[in-house]
Amino acid sequence: MRHLSLTTCLVLLSISTASANDSTAAFGAGGLVFTQSEHIVMQTEDLSISQEKIRVAYQFHNTSDQTITTRVAFPLPEAYLDADGSSFPYTEDTLPKDKNILNFSVMVDGKKQAFQSEDKKVVDQESGATGHKITHHWMQTFPAKKTISVVHEYTPGLGGSVGYGLQNEDSGLYCIDPELKRWIQKQLKAKYDTPTTTIKYILTTGANWKGPIGKFKLTIKKSHPHEKISFCGTGVKKIDANTFVMEKTNFTPTKDLNIIYFGKPYKLGD
Repeated sequence: MRHLSLTTCLVLLSISTASANDSTAAFGAGGLVFTQSEHIVMQTEDLSISQEKIRVAYQFHNTSDQTITTRVAFPLPEAYLDADGSSFPYTEDTLPKDKNILNFSVMVDGKKQAFQSEDKKVVDQESGATGHKITHHWMQTFPAKKTISVVHEYTPGLGGSVGYGLQNEDSGLYCIDPELKRWIQKQLKAKYDTPTTTIKYILTTGANWKGPIGKFKLTIKKSHPHEKISFCGTGVKKIDANTFVMEKTNFTPTKDLNIIYFGKPYKLGD
């Protein structure tokens, strides 16, 4: 199944929610941001992505002889809550006080970690709409010559469309292979349309730590066996009907991850 490729890169940040008729862009988010470090190594990263939840488990090692305490951040892309087609369950009037719009949580060495949230107002240059640039952050201590575990979870912001016809995705954003393209065209020819769901994960901030990621594991899950999925990458293994895994060693992320799920086709007009 060539359409199970994946464009890997551990980043985190950017991509705003946008609308286009019956389609909205995925609200991308990713891993932890840390100013380029000369001493903190990301030994492992175990990233699991589904339409219901994203979970990332890290092990960080301080290679220096000194304890390092620094601020770690999880920035979200710009969110326009009242925009047409917004996928968020909140509006400006119902935005939670803690600004935690993705149900973000953190555990450090098995204990719940409190965090603060910064909310900066932003203005879209084209529409003039006012949005939010939210960053969750906390002070993190990395003991000298020690390894700590950090786990965070959140609900992904989903994009997609009620129908699909090989639009801009044909440019290679999701690495859709000829076999899958033929399947899509077959549905369209038979007057069926195919709903899609998209997830963007910003990977490249994984390159902010000292050296490459020692061991990187990506697990992507489908919600149902009948779904089809496409993303860019190499060495992806199908574990079962719903689960795909890619593992890398000494991995330096250079690109973002874009995933598209194809749902059950339906008759046009139904």
